[in-house]
Order: sequence, then structure tokens, then C-alpha cells
Amino acid sequence: MNSTSEQQDAQHLRMTTAPVPGLILSLSVPSIITCIITSVYNMADTFFVAQLGTAAVAAVGVVFSISSVLSALGFWMGTGGSSLVSLYLGAREKEKAHCAASTGFFLALGLGGVIAAGGLLALEPLMRLLGSTDTILPEAEAYAVPILLAAPFQCSSLALAQCLRAEGKSKESMAGQLAGGLLNIVLDPLFIYTLGMGIRGAGAATALSQVMVWAALLWFYVRGKTSVRISVRQVARTPRMVKLIFTTGFPSLCRHCGNALATIVLNRAAGGFGDAAIAAFSIASRVSGLALSVSIGFVQGLQPVAGYAHGSKDHARLKSAFRFCCAASMSALTALAVIIAAAAPWIVRMLSPSDGGLVETGAAVLRATSIALPFTTFINCTGTLFQAIRESARSSALVLGKQMCIYIPLLLALPRAWGMNGLMAAMPLADALGFLAALWMARSYFAYTATVAEL
Repeated sequence: MNSTSEQQDAQHLRMTTAPVPGLILSLSVPSIITCIITSVYNMADTFFVAQLGTAAVAAVGVVFSISSVLSALGFWMGTGGSSLVSLYLGAREKEKAHCAASTGFFLALGLGGVIAAGGLLALEPLMRLLGSTDTILPEAEAYAVPILLAAPFQCSSLALAQCLRAEGKSKESMAGQLAGGLLNIVLDPLFIYTLGMGIRGAGAATALSQVMVWAALLWFYVRGKTSVRISVRQVARTPRMVKLIFTTGFPSLCRHCGNALATIVLNRAAGGFGDAAIAAFSIASRVSGLALSVSIGFVQGLQPVAGYAHGSKDHARLKSAFRFCCAASMSALTALAVIIAAAAPWIVRMLSPSDGGLVETGAAVLRATSIALPFTTFINCTGTLFQAIRESARSSALVLGKQMCIYIPLLLALPRAWGMNGLMAAMPLADALGFLAALWMARSYFAYTATVAEL
């Protein structure tokens, strides 16, 4: 017991006093690797499915909206719970930290079950709503069924991973994700080709990988080597903790649901230009997701540092953490954007069937989306800052404002004026405007805290 207490004290000291750049990097690198692994096994699906034809690639893009919704719910509960875990550990309120982690996990598990049941009961209408054409529909349904069956595991594994990172255990989170990623890459060709399951095999491989991640992450808590405990007995018995998790994680829900809704609108708009256009945006989404893994990893490193700093009322440390995270992640994403733009035709050719028209369209789409990457990462950093310090309203306003008030209207308006070029221009234009809004919000917040500190 004393040993555990000493370890927790040492962890608290590290999170509140260690030099900010080294601390964020030590937390970010495992998170970056974790996110890259997740993106790689998403791309593995696209790579292996590409051999089945353009309709199959487009189907994966359509069903990706379901994964986005599941991620939204998982991150809603996970980020809400983990942000509170960091704050409570920073303030040395361990019982509240146990309660936040446990409540977030079981809420995510239940929400995943609701999505699974609803999706399976209304499968065909759901696929059409998400943008399936008549040619894509059979492939989309076959891929979606196993994804929906694994929904509770995907949602709750995200909550587990977030809570591990919140207490500074990014390596453990990475190990669990690595196990699932490797399994997916092995199972994809086995199920698709060896067992002849086709696109349904790709979905089954992804679903089993999600179960593996869930089991691996839960094992770290079962062993009792974590600062917080996850147990049914620790679940909140009053609405207050649930409300805190809902409100603290709400910006994350807004961000991911906004992304999911934008993907649906994008798929439906792209459908007017043919299955190849849907497939092109699907490939671009996977590649951009891989690049944004770096951004997500950095902000996941920022979140616990910002939470501990805010909990211990160290505003100078909070500002230092934010500035370092923005500089490092934007530099990395700018470099990646240049690489992606230069290699766009080769990347699309690798991830698509031998369809010259798809390669040309996909390369143009990929170059357009790469322009948005540096802007996106700054928006992510700013949203995470406000979420970590429980300024949920500001974070939600930033995320919802960009997606609902800028991006989706542009998706609806620009293609009418400029066709496919307008559709490609919507994302970089929306993210550039979102960047300006995020910059103004961050500067305003730190100017206010500096004024308060002088009083």
C-alpha cells in the first residue's frame, strides 16, 4: 500500500514539476504511435479492400461514418472522465478520480450497445442515410454488421485508453492499441482472401481487433497497477458526476459528431459525382487521419499536463504547455502536408484498385485536404486546452462553429457553384477560418488569465 502511495506521489510530482517540453513529448510519443497504429489498421482495410473494386473502397468510406459516431461517443465519455481524472489527481482527490474513470467507462459501454442495437435493426435505411448508392449498398451492409457488433467494445476501449493517458500511462495505452493493430493487419488478408469472406471479412477483422484492444486495456486495470480503479462499485450513484462527465466531454462529442455529420454530407455530395468520388474522399480521409495522428497524439499529451497545471493553479505552466504543443504539432503537420501533396498520386495508387480515373481524382482530393492539416492541428490544440480546464462552452463553440456554421454550409454551397473543385475546396477553407477563430479565443483567454494573475 505504501509502495502504491509513493508511486502515485511520484507521478503527481512528475506531472506538476517536470520540464514541460520533455513531459509533453514523453506523453505524446506513445500516444502518437497509438494513433498511427489505429490509422494504419484503418488503412490496412482500405489497402486490402481496394483489391475488391471501387465500390468496396467507397463502402468502407460510407461505413466510416459509423466508426466516427462510435469514436464520438467513446471520446465523449473518455475525455469527460479522463479530464476529470487529471484534475482530481492534480488536486489529490483520488476517490473522485476513481468515480470519474469508472462512470465514464460504463457509460461508454452502454452507449456502444445502444448504437449496435439501433444500427442492426435499421441497417439498410442507415446505409442509405450515410450516402450509399445502389451499387455500394450490398458492400456497405456486409462491412457494417461486424463493425456494429463490436460497437460497445470500441466505445469503451476509447474511454479506457483516455483514462490511462490522463494519469500519465501513455505507454500502457499504446501497448493495448498495438495488440489490436497487429491483429487487424494479420486477420485482414486471412479473412478477405484465404477464407473468401470478401468485404465482410475486413469488417470482421476490424471488429475482432477492437475486442482485443478492449481486453488488453482492461487488463491493466484488473492488475491494479494504475492510479485509478475501474469498478462497478465506483460508478457514480448521483447525477452530479454524470453531468460533469457529459459537460466536460461535450466538446469532444461536438468535434467527433461534427466530423461524422460532415462525412455524411460529404459522401452524399460526392455521390453526385459518382462512386469514384466517394472512394477518392474515403482514401483521402484515411491518409489525412494518419497524418492527424501526430496532432491527436500531441493534444493527448497536452491534456493531462494542462489538467494537472490547472488543478494545481499553475497558469504559467499551462500557457507554456499550450504554446509548446501548438509549435511542435503545427511544425510536424506542415512537414507532413508537404510530403502528402508531393506523393499524392503514388499514395492513391497504392490504396485503390487499378482505376486511372480514381487515381487522378484521389490525388487532387488528397492535395486539397493536405492544405488543411496545419490549421486543423491548431484548432485541436485550442479545443483540448479549453476542455482540459473545464471551459467546455468555449471548446464546444469553437468545434461546433467550425463544423456546423462553416464547413457543412460550404459543402452544400461550393459544389453548386464550382462542382468537384468546390467540394475539394470546402475543407481547407473551413479550417483556415476555424484557425483564425481559435487563435482569437486562445489569445483572449491567456490575456485574461494574465490580468487576473496581476490583481
